[in-house]
Amino acid sequence: MAHQKGSTVDILLGFEDTFGTAAADGFVVQINSLGVKANRNLIVPATLTGTRNPAAPADGNLTVSGPIVIPVDSGIMPYWCAAMFGNPTSTGSNPYVHEYKIADTMLSFTLEAAYEDLGTSKYDRFLGCKVSGFNITVGGDGELTASLDIAGANESMASSPFDASPTSVSLARLDNFEAAILEGGGSLSNATELSINIDFGLDLDNYVIGGSGILGAIPEGIVGVSGNIKTLFEDTTLLEKAINSTETSLKLTITNSASSVFEIEIQELQYERNSPDVPGPQGLLVDLNFQGFYTNGSEASAVVMRVTNTTASYDVTTSSSPSASVSASPSPS
Repeated sequence: MAHQKGSTVDILLGFEDTFGTAAADGFVVQINSLGVKANRNLIVPATLTGTRNPAAPADGNLTVSGPIVIPVDSGIMPYWCAAMFGNPTSTGSNPYVHEYKIADTMLSFTLEAAYEDLGTSKYDRFLGCKVSGFNITVGGDGELTASLDIAGANESMASSPFDASPTSVSLARLDNFEAAILEGGGSLSNATELSINIDFGLDLDNYVIGGSGILGAIPEGIVGVSGNIKTLFEDTTLLEKAINSTETSLKLTITNSASSVFEIEIQELQYERNSPDVPGPQGLLVDLNFQGFYTNGSEASAVVMRVTNTTASYDVTTSSSPSASVSASPSPS
């Protein structure tokens, strides 16, 4: 009997016209791992049957959730950004800059894992998916990845893919050593680690009567933007900003080339006060949590993502999208 291998699983992503209905067009996206699962609890009844034997269990509500770990890049990232923020504003002329901001609503998408090593191919299809969280940590010597937390409405094990001829999107990998940080508009050269977390505030409690235990909707709430920065303790500049609740900003830019860039900007934030400690004889670090917000920043968004590549435009909400023929430039080796 054939044994399915993770190395041969294709992952398809497609944006839905109707929440919970399979997308028409799919894109093959490269990932590091997929932890999205469907789960339905069995409810133990308290029914008395006249013996000490337990009664048959009842089905609970269905939950679809889990993480996807993705390589940070400039070729596939526009699709994940679209899942978080919708279609971008695109500017420039080869290279093109695609800018994503917080919108009032989020797109739903279909996510599918193709299990084709089995004797009969099966396609684990998650419907009505939205991104509930985004996390990235930059710094160190490892592969640069990000994690997306996914919430969905339904799952089915299909015998054919939702798109029989999906578009493969090229990976244009970005690396840790290509990152740079601006803090308060000036270069920050002594940071050892930067983590950025986005909570999209999804409401996951909308189970409707007659809905077979499936979420009827996943409304969006207030977005939370937070993170942590660690720097060498060479001065008290950031500490004084934390002590004085001074508004500042952070911009993370990861650049492989002029046509391969990923950027996250938090235009308004405050650091949480946290005095340094002395754990031993080694060099000390400034370790500060922060909260992003929007009051009057010129971008009118608490967080902005930008991707620079050679694709002119993206419109994932139309089947005739230019992104149906994407050919992203790979990273130079």
